[in-house]
Amino acid sequence: MNFAIIVAAGKSKRMKKGMNKAFLPILNKPLIYYTIKTFQECDLIDEIVIVTQKNDVKKISEIKQKFNFNKIKKIVEGGKERQDSVYNGLMSIKNAKDNNIVVVHNGSNPLVKKNEIIECINAAKKYGAAVAGFPLKDTIKKISNNFVKKTINRQGIYQIQTPQAVKYGLFIEAFKNAKKKFFKATDDVSLVEELGKKVKIVDCSYENIKITTPEDLKIAEAILIKRNNAGFRIGFGQDSHRFSKNKTKKLVLGGYILPNKIGLEANSDGDIILHALFNAISSAIGERSLGFYADEMCRKGITDSKEYLRVILNKLKEKNMELNNISIMIEAGKPKLEKYTDKIKNSLSKILKLEKERIGIAYTSGEKLTAFGRGDGIQGFVVVSLFIV
Repeated sequence: MNFAIIVAAGKSKRMKKGMNKAFLPILNKPLIYYTIKTFQECDLIDEIVIVTQKNDVKKISEIKQKFNFNKIKKIVEGGKERQDSVYNGLMSIKNAKDNNIVVVHNGSNPLVKKNEIIECINAAKKYGAAVAGFPLKDTIKKISNNFVKKTINRQGIYQIQTPQAVKYGLFIEAFKNAKKKFFKATDDVSLVEELGKKVKIVDCSYENIKITTPEDLKIAEAILIKRNNAGFRIGFGQDSHRFSKNKTKKLVLGGYILPNKIGLEANSDGDIILHALFNAISSAIGERSLGFYADEMCRKGITDSKEYLRVILNKLKEKNMELNNISIMIEAGKPKLEKYTDKIKNSLSKILKLEKERIGIAYTSGEKLTAFGRGDGIQGFVVVSLFIV
């Protein structure tokens, strides 16, 4: 098994925000969300331990629940120093064998890539310990009393980041040795080095930076935007139904049941917004139309369009993509829908776990040039934008 210890127990003094930087927002999500997500989705990671401040345990629990980070098995209180926090995380692992790999990562390194985690794990399996880093590009000078004392040759000089991976048995030995010698280190593999053991360097991207200052937050946001736009897609969907002759059928739009309104003729609940949304997402990711999936479900008695939508949302997740925004256009002569907009948006926001600000709805009667504008039914068009996460 391979274990990840994500450390987010620092005081974040240099951030000057008066809170643990792990919870500062980047693109509407807490910084640590991006860190955990990468480890959650890494196939070589079996269990995750989060080490945080006592007052932040509840916040981590809420993040785990909200984003279904089910690999998180323990949330542990940190220690006085980072080394103490890592030790607490290590001691919380009860089912490890000596050759299992423990990967330690800073919660404040949200831009780590899955391949960097994998390469560190594989190197640690072979050599006992490994650390991610990148070669310095800038000239380094040693300063004394604000004057240059000497220029350091940067050849072979690396800036070390996380992840840092160590075999469990070796890690336990390294901590025992450090405790015996009262040795304090600023990173994890230094404890292994103190034993006289070799540590393999694994090259990582220059994007894998530790977020320390407000400027770093801006850099991280720009990198995430660039990554997302690189995988940007657009989808278009349409659906329409005439009004039902069954006066008891409910009108459902976006998962919201409009009170005292006659529904649409369909084998399902006839939710034209969710149907058009399904087709928009499906067309954007190269999947099939709604009927390909929903017809069989409908024959089994499943008429709730939210269940159909869940099918395509799961496929969206499998492709590591998320909704960016939704634009909805409704053509209908009746009923007047504008006053229900907030209710419909609230419903969609809950179903999709998407902020209401990213959902737009507009209406038209089309000057009554079509049957929909004349009140015979409702037609809906949906455009979605997606990005790779």
